[in-house]
Amino acid sequence: MSGRKVKNGLMSVLVAAAAVLIIAVLLVMMWHIFFSGVRYLNWDFFTKPPAVFGESGGGVFNAIVGTVLITLVASAIGTPFGMFAGIYVAEHEEQRFASAVRLCADALQGVPSIVIGIFGYTFLVARFRSYSALSASIALAFMFIPTTARVTEEVLLLVPSSLKEAAYALGARRSNVIWNVSIKSAASGITSGLLTSMARIAGETAPLLFTAFGSRYVEWNMLRPMSALPLQIYIDASSPYPAQQQQAWSAAFVLILIILLLQYGMRFVISRVLRVKA
Repeated sequence: MSGRKVKNGLMSVLVAAAAVLIIAVLLVMMWHIFFSGVRYLNWDFFTKPPAVFGESGGGVFNAIVGTVLITLVASAIGTPFGMFAGIYVAEHEEQRFASAVRLCADALQGVPSIVIGIFGYTFLVARFRSYSALSASIALAFMFIPTTARVTEEVLLLVPSSLKEAAYALGARRSNVIWNVSIKSAASGITSGLLTSMARIAGETAPLLFTAFGSRYVEWNMLRPMSALPLQIYIDASSPYPAQQQQAWSAAFVLILIILLLQYGMRFVISRVLRVKA
């Protein structure tokens, strides 16, 4: 057997082993969270706010509402900025300013979430002298934008240049080509990127600690402090009471279900809708 075949076989084994290790770690984590959290799930857990510290019962309805509201508002703020930045970079990839935008997006992706939280506290909470869910959404939007921009850019670059050239040959304007050819051809990829970005910010905790602060009551006003599942998990897991620690596992299980629903459930539904329209 030649040395090249030996190297190829060795690398194949190493790649397969790494894939199996990643899957095994994920399955073990999911298995533990499932069996630690599912036993405490009941109707009250989804429909009631938390009980008094030290007492059993109660739920995380306030945190579920907060997670949904904060994530949706952050996504609404970040989607146009992220998409337009990605479109600009994809259409002007050789320009210096486009390279600068790409560099800034990459740098912003690498900023730790706790730094984003401190930024939100300094420029929003401290300035307006109030914790609020809106401050949390704005802080999370800064984490949403770079991921959306980079995904949008990458999927637009995958659109065959022959499609755009054919549109230009028919006399279409650049704006029409971008919207009717590039964006529509890459709609499923852009949608998947948006859902991935939403799933990422839905599980962030550090920015919420500095901005949303948390609340034990169901709150719908975005200008007031609001709870969220990551915050509730942090508070319950840090509690010395077993009842709250048990609820932390259940809340973690619910949060993972929401993230999986965003990443896979909604992606499947939207891809089917786009396929029917096509």
